[in-house]
Amino acid sequence: MSGRPATPYLVSEWHDHANGARGWFVIDRLVGGMCSGGIRMRRGVTVDEVTDLARTMSHKMAVLDIPYGGAKSGIDYDPASAQAPAVLRGFIEAIRPFIAERYATGADLGTHEDEIIAACQLVGLTHPLQAGFKLEGGAGLSRVKQALALSSEGVPITELMAGYGVAECTMEAADVIGLSLEGATVALQGFGNVGGAAARYLDRAGVRIVAVADIEGAILDGDGLDVPRLLAIRDRFGHIDRSRLPAGARCAPEPAWLEQGVDIVIPAAVGNAIRADNQVAIECRLLVEAANNPVTDEAEAVLEARGVTILPDFVANAAAAFLFCGLLEKRLEPNLESIFSVTRRQLRSTTRELLDRARRERVSNRRAAEEIAEGRLRARRA
Repeated sequence: MSGRPATPYLVSEWHDHANGARGWFVIDRLVGGMCSGGIRMRRGVTVDEVTDLARTMSHKMAVLDIPYGGAKSGIDYDPASAQAPAVLRGFIEAIRPFIAERYATGADLGTHEDEIIAACQLVGLTHPLQAGFKLEGGAGLSRVKQALALSSEGVPITELMAGYGVAECTMEAADVIGLSLEGATVALQGFGNVGGAAARYLDRAGVRIVAVADIEGAILDGDGLDVPRLLAIRDRFGHIDRSRLPAGARCAPEPAWLEQGVDIVIPAAVGNAIRADNQVAIECRLLVEAANNPVTDEAEAVLEARGVTILPDFVANAAAAFLFCGLLEKRLEPNLESIFSVTRRQLRSTTRELLDRARRERVSNRRAAEEIAEGRLRARRA
């Protein structure tokens, strides 16, 4: 890719010998001395995964026109373990100087915002976004705290924004390709903060969500699942209680979520969920990458050759990053109207821009988005 560093700016490995955990902090690049990206925790995370995610964050920041480089943290540990808070605290303590000065961070897969904030405060930091408002001091901290304490319909804003952005990008992409949302069918993998919120907003837009997959398997209903009911019976990790399923829903093995003939497919769980060996089961017009790196390069190329419109992850799931960095850059005011409306305009305009560019230049949607991101990075360096 043009203009991208061949190697990350920094790769740091951490070990927790008491709990058997290890983790990595990767800065893909700094922009104006700053970088941003979340902290994830899951069994099996690797340095290569964290490095790829940090690079994706660089593109995400650039495509949003946020003057930060990309970074990411990953901890190889079970987030459901009773020792997970201690492990998280130990990791944050190890990278404390970066959070204080260069690294604006927050929650990611397997972590929650309140846990990150608590761990930061226990090691003497004021906030995970401390580096971003260090020049403003108390005023910046007050603005961020006010915004991140907001709730919509009783749900914290931090648990809604990523999925809200996925839904807005999906709706804009559908409009560009001429796909009517009323009655359109959706298959969704992942029902945590991202997938659950995306389902919430898409359901209200008139789509029929006919397949949802969580860690236990798939839940199907050709007439459309009762999304509010599913949201009410999931736990904090996105697992849906099978004993309380709505009428009409049936259970199936996990691969079934990909085997439904639907209009829209949304992988919102783990990386490499769609690969060369399982992409043949997909029949859809639009695929929205709500998770980070959910489609392998080979599968993505084959799907696009089959006429599937793919919206790349660093645009589709950019709303959470935009929430945090938009507050730091004062592009968002600490109220719901500003946060929802400005985020909606930013993501919809970016989605349309990349799809129009891809069609005009006859390149993949990912390539078009990368060109937009790299162009903005070059302009910022000029």
